[in-house]
Amino acid sequence: MNAFRYELAPVDETFFDIAPMRRRIGLELAADPDEVWAGLTSPQPLSWCRALGDVHYSSEPPYGVGTTREASVLGAYRMRERFFRWDEEARHKSFYATESTLPLFESFAEDYHVLPFDGGSKLVWSFAFSPWRRLDSALQLGRPLADSLLASLVKDTRAHFGPLTEVR
Repeated sequence: MNAFRYELAPVDETFFDIAPMRRRIGLELAADPDEVWAGLTSPQPLSWCRALGDVHYSSEPPYGVGTTREASVLGAYRMRERFFRWDEEARHKSFYATESTLPLFESFAEDYHVLPFDGGSKLVWSFAFSPWRRLDSALQLGRPLADSLLASLVKDTRAHFGPLTEVR
């Protein structure tokens, strides 16, 4: 039986500006931009994030537009993802979720952009989603859990690459 029972609608880069729910986080990191990009594009990206159990590409390298990936969140929720932007030179990639194991979202997307910044790098990490129509009010109630999850991702990423403020 296929655990990925729920299809999500595809989106493009405009979704990060128009989605009903959006978060954009700027992380100033001590690591150089190439090191951060390498961590985000490694065979097991985001392995330092405790809330993400298993994130791995389901496509063969080289990775780029069309690459697919699977991710497990808190061990209970899984998504399949497809990258619609992948720019090695600009260190910028974006995906949308194609399927999930639970009906939480109509659409879900993430964007990662790594920039040189003040002797280190800046990771601009964006999340955009439309809640599943039947769960709109339930997701509003789940906002504290979502905020806690994002705070965990930020904390783990800063710990892994080092916050820029510690090297000044």
